[in-house]
Amino acid sequence: MEEMATTSEYLLRLVLELIDKCETLEELREAVENVLGEQSEESKSE
Repeated sequence: MEEMATTSEYLLRLVLELIDKCETLEELREAVENVLGEQSEESKSE
């Protein structure tokens, strides 16, 4: 359960950071898609 809370907190911080840095919704969408793509690639390599 602790790991789930840590992951949730990490994701929330990531999203808040992206929102702060992106000026448009399109930039935010692209940034999220990039992060999800990287996460998917990391999962495949394990």
